[in-house]
Amino acid sequence: MNRSSSHTLKLISRENRSDERHASWLELFFDLVFVVAIAELAHFLHAHLDWGGIGTFAALFIPIWWLWIDFSYYADQFDVEQGVYRLVMLGIMFGMIVLALTIPEALQEGSARFAGVYAGLRLVIVGLYFQAWRLVPEARELTGRYTLSFTIALLFWMVSIVVPPPVRFVLWGIALLIEISNGPITYATIRSVPVQVSHMDERFGLFVIIVLGEAIVAVAGGVSDIQWQWQETMTAISGFITAVSLWWLYFECAETSVINQALQSNRKRVLLRSYVYGYSHVLLFAGIVAAGVGIQTAIEGVDRGDLSIAARTILCGGLGLYLIGLSAVQWATERSLPNSILLGRLFAAIVCFTLIGFGGVLSPVALMSGLTVVFVGLIQIESQY
Repeated sequence: MNRSSSHTLKLISRENRSDERHASWLELFFDLVFVVAIAELAHFLHAHLDWGGIGTFAALFIPIWWLWIDFSYYADQFDVEQGVYRLVMLGIMFGMIVLALTIPEALQEGSARFAGVYAGLRLVIVGLYFQAWRLVPEARELTGRYTLSFTIALLFWMVSIVVPPPVRFVLWGIALLIEISNGPITYATIRSVPVQVSHMDERFGLFVIIVLGEAIVAVAGGVSDIQWQWQETMTAISGFITAVSLWWLYFECAETSVINQALQSNRKRVLLRSYVYGYSHVLLFAGIVAAGVGIQTAIEGVDRGDLSIAARTILCGGLGLYLIGLSAVQWATERSLPNSILLGRLFAAIVCFTLIGFGGVLSPVALMSGLTVVFVGLIQIESQY
């Protein structure tokens, strides 16, 4: 490595990168560390199978997902494989582990600690974009907007540390709104869009794989203490088939160049549609994690003979949320889905949501088996197109 390379920063464009990009070893390691926080959220949800636990899971999933998006997209734009930037990314990983430790009390007595660690990580992303503004002239308009918006949001995070709840949580919401809206507003209004060679589509797909791995771990956790009676075995098998179905539905129609095509087109409508593609993944990720916890709960609930409405919300609602997110993601691609597939998924999502209220008459094995039939049926129908 050239000694001066640690002091430079480059936009990864076609001028300095002619080959197709793929996730680096650093990025894969980064994703694995981020999943520590996702796993902590899943464990929290499993330990708090009530409306409060569901609300906390939803409220904390968004800022965790947003951190992943921000740091991943920065690495998509700029070369972070150089010395000093590599060290920064490794430092962020450590910060994510610390943040994960604050999750159990993040909306209670430990909310100030969560806000403090989160603000520290936001300060890093502000510093990274400011450095890009200084060193990458062709991206200065974009990085200037990002630096300004993220700095304003950072002030809300910092102030939230010293004010009491619920004002603290209101400030979190305002900060997240500023940060999340910044990207589409910036790309829709800047004069010139800097075009990097993007591999965000692959990053999304890899993160789906990692989150699905958490769902499989949840299934394994559910069967760890069972007696392997036929009902428990059938529930576990159905849960595994459902998890496989989630993988199948996503990757059967996965695109690999949505972000690249949007950037190269430089058309505002296409750029904004790519944000629908990217942002809708949050529904998909959250749905997978919730469904994994729901499958584990269903396996564990066989002995009791039923599932609480909160447990059904996690299981059935998670699967329904996944279908909505998946449909939005794949609708926003250039090769959009046929209306018949979208309608089929909408119907399946309605079935999932309906089972939240009416699934109480079903045993866990019957409920899990029914959901599996729905998803296997979707795969069969979609394979005809």
